[in-house]
Amino acid sequence: MRAQQLIEAEGLVAALELAAEVVGRLASEFPTWSLSEADVSAGVAGAQQLAQLSQTLTAVLAKEAHSRSLGAESGLSRVDWLKAQAPVLESGGAPASAPALALLGAAMNEPRWAVLSQKVTAGQVSVAQAAVVLRLHKDVARIADPEQLEGIVAAIVENIEHLSVKELGRVAVQARAALRPPAELDREDEGRRLGRALSKVGTVAGFTEYLLRLDPEGAAVLDAAIDPLARPRPELEWTGETTSDPRTPATRRADALLELVSRAVAAPQGVTRTPRTKLVITMSLEALLEQVRGAGLADNDVVLSPGTVRRLACEAQIIPTVLGGPSQVLDQGFTERYFTAAQRLALARRDQGCSFPGCTIPPQWCDAHHVEHWSRGGPTDLSNGALLCGRHHTIVHRRDLTAHVRPDGVTWLTGGRPITIGPRAPRLPWTGGHTDALSVGA
Repeated sequence: MRAQQLIEAEGLVAALELAAEVVGRLASEFPTWSLSEADVSAGVAGAQQLAQLSQTLTAVLAKEAHSRSLGAESGLSRVDWLKAQAPVLESGGAPASAPALALLGAAMNEPRWAVLSQKVTAGQVSVAQAAVVLRLHKDVARIADPEQLEGIVAAIVENIEHLSVKELGRVAVQARAALRPPAELDREDEGRRLGRALSKVGTVAGFTEYLLRLDPEGAAVLDAAIDPLARPRPELEWTGETTSDPRTPATRRADALLELVSRAVAAPQGVTRTPRTKLVITMSLEALLEQVRGAGLADNDVVLSPGTVRRLACEAQIIPTVLGGPSQVLDQGFTERYFTAAQRLALARRDQGCSFPGCTIPPQWCDAHHVEHWSRGGPTDLSNGALLCGRHHTIVHRRDLTAHVRPDGVTWLTGGRPITIGPRAPRLPWTGGHTDALSVGA
């Protein structure tokens, strides 16, 4: 109520100036050392909620600027006009880019984007989330079937507030592939293959730098080859006082690449002593055999055209996860102690990485864990399995944590209650509710 009274009495600009002053003083003068752990967590969540609300207001103002054609008399584009008003947009320091704000501001004036506009204005959807959908529509509008495109976009908008920017990006990539004719996807892939490049940049501090540019197919193959070799190796004896792998992720990837090259060079008469790279591709059987619309999705989220998948199926060890054909048995009961390769692939597809809340370690660096320990009679079944990184695998065993396993994911429990990472942000009057920083479980 006080905020509303301030805006009515002083106006928008004065209210924003006051808000900026308050936040600035909080950052520079507030004794953060006096905060409890819970208050620090709530402060981070609240600060990011303010950042999203700031983006929302900027988008609403960008809508107004577009409706009035501000900047047109000076010959400025919508993007350049926004950058001229806020230098932080030009420098790239803002959470939402000027192109994204300009794109959203224009869309919010169009009736067909009314539902998306309402969700953005209400603070349910961020500028970054909305921009993913708008770019998808812009990229394929000229070549896609209008009815099919509108149906896909409507479905995404209906569920957009439940998807992260990363998840939306994955959905958009698959939608682009589904909306483009296979022949066009094949032509694009062929052109990208010609764009592959490896250049020696120069030397810095005694190191030689290379610049590698790969198309989606090349990136998928390289990632699939490097990731298994780039896992941390805590079992090795490292020099110094550390007992864990001291290498950074970038160093581990460089070591993995050199190991691959060494194996290839050492292979007798060019015959490799290492099994072919296993590349996991998700694709419908119909799209693969009948060359209908659709594409393959590699396990690093890059999209491959149907033609590329068919060619790779002849050359590499492709592991189909959704092909509609006969599948391997995914429940072993008590006959097997360890999860099989097929089960691990199914766990990776389901958990998308370490299943512990808040962790972002990818699936290829995780262990397959028995939720009900094998020693206590737990079966080696998907319903009793969960992916955990090395750190959280140790924590789960040390604390004897259990979990509820669902077909679509895992909820870790402590004392019978779901583990939640991040407290609720403070309730702001104009948002209409709380925002969870991150919560797992119902």
